[in-house]
Amino acid sequence: MSLFFQDFSSWLQGMLFILIAYHTTSYFFTRDKSFAIYAAFLLLVTIYLIPKTNNATSYYLAEKFSCFFNAFNWIIQIWYWMLYSWFCIHFLNLKEKDIRLAVQIMLYILVTTVFCTLFFIVDYYLFHQQYMTRFFLFVYTPVTLLIISFFIKAIYQFKDKVNNFFVVGLIFFVGFSVLALCLSFVKNYPFKNIDPIDFFMIGVLLEAIILSIGLAYKYHNYRKERDNYNALLIAELQKNDTLKDQLNEKLSEKVESHKLAEVEALYEKQINELKLTSLLSQMNPHFIFNALNSIKLYIINHEPKIAAYYLNKFSKLIRKILEASTNKEVTLQEELETMDLYMTIENIRFSNEINFNINVNENINLKGISVPPLVLQPFLENAIWHGLSSKKEDKKINLSIIKSSKKHILIIIEDNGIGRKASAKIKADKSINRKSIGISITKDRLSNFVKNLNNDYTIIYDDLFDENKKPIGTKVVLSIPLA
Repeated sequence: MSLFFQDFSSWLQGMLFILIAYHTTSYFFTRDKSFAIYAAFLLLVTIYLIPKTNNATSYYLAEKFSCFFNAFNWIIQIWYWMLYSWFCIHFLNLKEKDIRLAVQIMLYILVTTVFCTLFFIVDYYLFHQQYMTRFFLFVYTPVTLLIISFFIKAIYQFKDKVNNFFVVGLIFFVGFSVLALCLSFVKNYPFKNIDPIDFFMIGVLLEAIILSIGLAYKYHNYRKERDNYNALLIAELQKNDTLKDQLNEKLSEKVESHKLAEVEALYEKQINELKLTSLLSQMNPHFIFNALNSIKLYIINHEPKIAAYYLNKFSKLIRKILEASTNKEVTLQEELETMDLYMTIENIRFSNEINFNINVNENINLKGISVPPLVLQPFLENAIWHGLSSKKEDKKINLSIIKSSKKHILIIIEDNGIGRKASAKIKADKSINRKSIGISITKDRLSNFVKNLNNDYTIIYDDLFDENKKPIGTKVVLSIPLA
């Protein structure tokens, strides 16, 4: 039996190196931080196990760096556990499921890492490692086990398979770790042919297998969701192609009985409606799904009043979107009400960090001005996702309505984001870019809207800078003719 565990420790070491390489490579392919953090965790565990592993290389390293392994024996266990806790946040997507629990775990990681590292440094240099062992056994371990039990109870509420992988792996890892620790202090040790550290290695093996399968399952789900989303977009495009074919067939049937001018007017009207449908089909899949997911978190967190408030806002927004799909024009007041609802829903995902304001000159009659429905939505979406999403704090969007002359109304959308140049660089660095067609469709719809008016529309983009030429946002000025 002892010979088996001698071979087992070397075999486990080799398997850990393979898993480290696998998860590191997976990170570069997926850009999922779960893989990188887990690879770092396994690396620290592997380093910790070097003096306990029975092979020539480990013997040499343990002897060569004996001072390091003796000094860092306890603190390295704390560090790899902090990495494991960090891995938990990304693996379970806690920032989306329960942001408060994610913040609590991050606070636990920060406080524990700083305090324990400082304690280790002070003990090492001032007390020659007299207290680190007792601190680990009688302070850190019981407190950590208590906190783990709290986190497991909180995490268990998420009923999904990814959660199950983590809970089972965590139980094996912690259970065998505690067993190995307890057996190392038993006087009449019952297993003469098995060292206590071998039980820890068994826990590491079981946990690594389970969590590696869990990471593979999570990536499989990610690919499946991406494929489903692509299939949905393809279906929408095919639907649009079918609508175009049907439109062409109807127009062909009416050519003989209608004048050419009437046919062209009918064609342009239906094409415009089709483009609006395309815009809605572009926005609806990801926006509606994300909005409902955000509202669901309030229900999970037992905040029914907040959930009901946002659900009411969301239903109003959907009703206005459906109404917009059947109207060629809406009043500017209706458009601003719809955009206010849209920003309220989008702001949920930013923890209401975006300060959105609408400013209208007193002498402007919003009910007397017509605009294409949802014409402002793509500009606000760009301000959010290209200007503010990469900014950490102080996020603002101001929407102003100014009557520049008797012939034009100015709609100004100004954000204090990172600027168009920085946004373009971030977009270029991404491995997968989603091409937005919202602005180009909006321009076509505006062209159709002003066709029978005496004046044209204009869209001007201004990059905003401070006195030191540092980007401080973007301003979009949309000029719409009144007649």
